[in-house]
Amino acid sequence: MTATRLDGGFPVGHCARCAKDVLAWVRLDERDEERRLCVHCDAELDPLELRVVMEDELTTVGYATHAETENCGRPDCGGGRCGKG
Repeated sequence: MTATRLDGGFPVGHCARCAKDVLAWVRLDERDEERRLCVHCDAELDPLELRVVMEDELTTVGYATHAETENCGRPDCGGGRCGKG
């Protein structure tokens, strides 16, 4: 998957520890090589088993996206920096 372009998709793979398909995130190891990890438990995922899922297909693996339609009025709100809960 390292050489595969995501083109707007989300990397998904099977996590043995979580026993389900999960979204993957990227971490660079000590040799600056990409490692794909489970977003839930940080277990390393097999790069040969990863696939790209487009946004409209996320529900098939239990995820969804949503547009942020309102904010608290602070200029830095919306980028995960808002303290309003």
